[in-house]
Amino acid sequence: TTFDRKKISELTRAVEKVSKENIKPKLREPDKHVQFGGASVEPKTGKILAIYGGKNALEHYRNNADYTGVQVGSTFKPFVMAAAMTNGVRDPKGTREQPDSERTLVSPSSVYNGDNKLTLRDYDGTVWHDKDGKEWHQRNDGDEDKGPVSLRTAMQYSVNTPFIQLGMDVGTDKVRDSALAAGLSKEQLASITPTFSLGTSAPSAIRLAGAYATFAASGEQADPYSVERVEDKNGPVYDHKQDAQLKRAFDSNVANNVTDVLENVVQHGTGTSAKIGRPAAGKTGTTDENKSAWFSGYTPQLSTAIGMWRVDDQAKSQKFLSMRGVGGQKTIHGASFPAEIWADYMRGAL
Repeated sequence: TTFDRKKISELTRAVEKVSKENIKPKLREPDKHVQFGGASVEPKTGKILAIYGGKNALEHYRNNADYTGVQVGSTFKPFVMAAAMTNGVRDPKGTREQPDSERTLVSPSSVYNGDNKLTLRDYDGTVWHDKDGKEWHQRNDGDEDKGPVSLRTAMQYSVNTPFIQLGMDVGTDKVRDSALAAGLSKEQLASITPTFSLGTSAPSAIRLAGAYATFAASGEQADPYSVERVEDKNGPVYDHKQDAQLKRAFDSNVANNVTDVLENVVQHGTGTSAKIGRPAAGKTGTTDENKSAWFSGYTPQLSTAIGMWRVDDQAKSQKFLSMRGVGGQKTIHGASFPAEIWADYMRGAL
């Protein structure tokens, strides 16, 4: 297999260290049923080098590194940015379907309104209404007004309103195409309503790490895999190397721009707890009602995604519980335990 024993034990150690220090189910009710999942993928090859699937395979039957149905929140925003820099925003005077030639490319310095609860608009500037005829007013985390901000700054502080509007201007179909090109799988994507751009999809940790690895590899995508070779008594039956193919998902300038923006998140934004003493790019993700928190990030050599959520394994109906109060913290963000685990693991793994 592709698994690296040293990296797997580093990842397990990092999760267990944060769990032991902060998650105390005997002391605090919210600390019950807390789960972690994580995966590390090598850019340019797609080798799955490490996974963390959960505490104990005898009590916990599901592999948390694979599909769990957990939404990834704002870790999805880089795919919106990549779509905007690849296809561009539509001409508000044009038709809904527009070729790239009629669109205007967007850059990290393009400015959007970052105020809280803005009225969402369609690409043509008309007020957007949902199927019940209601307007949509997107909240920012902490209900903060940020005023006019560049997309670089909006990513730095994970401001929602610029990215949901950018998704409308580019088209959520293009955002989906960008996520698929990066390497997310179609089955793990949500329906393309406006909030699609803010991470209502639930890709696995393996797929998310694999898609971020595409940015790490300057836009070249490799499917994640874990079986290197199969042999029987007569020799090799299967050899992955023959199948390994890199696909060009994004122009290298687009991918490197995304990396530059995500390096800024780690240096100066919501991801500062993920600093590892060398250049790294990454993004925090937190979902509605605090039901999940993520940190996904990479260096040129290694891409890793760490997720955290609450679900009672033994319950008849599996439903995600709020993480408010977990670890004695008011709310849990990707910047807290997931980023700490990520940084601790990456320092050891690299």
